[in-house]
Amino acid sequence: IKMKKILKYSAILSVAAALSAPVAQADTGGYAMVRSIDSHFHSLQFGNNTIYSCRGTASAASDRCRFASNRRDLGDGVDEARYNRLDWEKEDGDGFTIGADYGFFRVEVDGTIIKGNVNSWRGHAATEGRVWQPRIFSNVLVEPLDFLELVGEFAGWEPLVKYNPAHYGISPYALGGYGLMGGFLDDLSYKRNVNRGTSDNTRESEVEVRGMHAGGVIPAVQAGAGLNIGLDQLGRGLAGLTGASLPNYFKLPIEFRVGYTWQIGIDSPLGDDIGEKLGIDDGGWTYAVGLKW
Repeated sequence: IKMKKILKYSAILSVAAALSAPVAQADTGGYAMVRSIDSHFHSLQFGNNTIYSCRGTASAASDRCRFASNRRDLGDGVDEARYNRLDWEKEDGDGFTIGADYGFFRVEVDGTIIKGNVNSWRGHAATEGRVWQPRIFSNVLVEPLDFLELVGEFAGWEPLVKYNPAHYGISPYALGGYGLMGGFLDDLSYKRNVNRGTSDNTRESEVEVRGMHAGGVIPAVQAGAGLNIGLDQLGRGLAGLTGASLPNYFKLPIEFRVGYTWQIGIDSPLGDDIGEKLGIDDGGWTYAVGLKW
């Protein structure tokens, strides 16, 4: 009996029993992949309330502004808190995915790291600074066409197998997960003109702010959908369907994945170093390739 079918049968014991079908048991199959994500996350607004939580005054509210200035820019009509925003270069992320395949569902862990150079803080061009974004999630991934193929195999419904894309290694999926997302600002430096507080508001000077650090981690949820393509299963399916002899590389246990994921922070920071709410939401295309066993 083929290993792939053994793995599938072991994953659906309850379905097999209900259908009074024979059951084969085996160890769970696994996989490991390298991945890339197309991140859209490139700016962050600090503060529970954009205008009032970080006024930039000498009052106690300024204690919640760890690296915000306590005076507004010369000539500004409003407090800088209205522009309490950090922008950085849009960058894609790299990471990994490891998991176990139970036939029509999978359990996996994925991790990603993204690094972007800071462009500006409150509209001031940055002379230095980087933003690091680590993320790790545990996911459950469901492949509905694989389930239909299993039903077809156990029930003897050939069309559910023969005309099922999953039989040829092409399997749509949906996933949901829970994890942590982080945002860490490293060595922010920028120049700004400040009002020295004279009565006529005409005295100003340029000040360089150097080496500011901040960051936090928040719990988050992840959702996504896409397509898994198993090269060896695709090769076997095409060979069985056409009777053709395919190149040897079709026998390699390689899997490809393309999909779209959404990642949404759901709470206040853990171990917060900013003193203000840290909102991290992102979404983008995900591409991965790896080996399965």
